[in-house]
Amino acid sequence: MLKTFVLAFAATVSFGVLFQGPRRILWQGGIIGACGWVLLVLLKENFYVHSFTANFAASLFIALCSETAARIFKQPATVFNVMAVIPIVPGLGIYSGMQCILEENSALGSRLLLGAAMDSCAIALGIMMISGVFFTVRKVKETNEKIETRR
Repeated sequence: MLKTFVLAFAATVSFGVLFQGPRRILWQGGIIGACGWVLLVLLKENFYVHSFTANFAASLFIALCSETAARIFKQPATVFNVMAVIPIVPGLGIYSGMQCILEENSALGSRLLLGAAMDSCAIALGIMMISGVFFTVRKVKETNEKIETRR
């Protein structure tokens, strides 16, 4: 598991550098991404959780950690989300699906692409749900503060 963590950390930080993320938060984003990847691997391989559910849980974890880190380090949550979600993106499924289709095995290719699309949707749903909760809490807090200042 340590090797998996280190490689996921390196991949996350590398994409952070590639996307020109702020240098002072690269290691935090790397830790979030590596922990998300380890969670995904644990759920899929040790607990035999379906790929959609494992990706959803990993993206919920990544988004929650990203929102928390954004408040601690005074950065936008998107900076952490973009870096940290990279390891769980189903790139191999998309590549394999396209390769099967090009090799005229459209049934397997379609199945692989559908699985990758479902995993991508799970990732997007997880991030949107956590971001929506944090956004709603912030707006309610701002509204309550406005009401208090009017009194």
